[in-house]
Amino acid sequence: MLHSFFERRTFPLVLLVFVHFLLLLPGGSFGKEKIELIPHADKIVHFGLYFIMVGSWVVFFNLKDDLNPHQKRTWNFIIVLLAIGDGIIVEFMQASPLIHRDFDWLDALADGIGAIAGLIAGLWFTKKIKRPPFT
Repeated sequence: MLHSFFERRTFPLVLLVFVHFLLLLPGGSFGKEKIELIPHADKIVHFGLYFIMVGSWVVFFNLKDDLNPHQKRTWNFIIVLLAIGDGIIVEFMQASPLIHRDFDWLDALADGIGAIAGLIAGLWFTKKIKRPPFT
């Protein structure tokens, strides 16, 4: 059951939209006062969002039976590169007058580290839920 859930494209697509919805909310959506119980908690959030987003795509592509191992490695590489580039682009978009939030290279770094960690976790998770081949 878990295997069939992750081999559908719906889950990673929903996560992709949800992550970008959260990251591109206008600055006025959060209120005027910053509440910071944990220093740099936003870096943890950025890491977590990209970790889950990339991990879901990695699991999706690595469960596909119609891709050979080389194609799966290529997709893994593309996913991580796109996620790192996306994290940088999102930071520039956040600094735009439309969104009016702060640009922070450390957020983009947290996105990239989350993407790489998501790749590693996605590959590990895929091995755990992979169906054995038919004999």
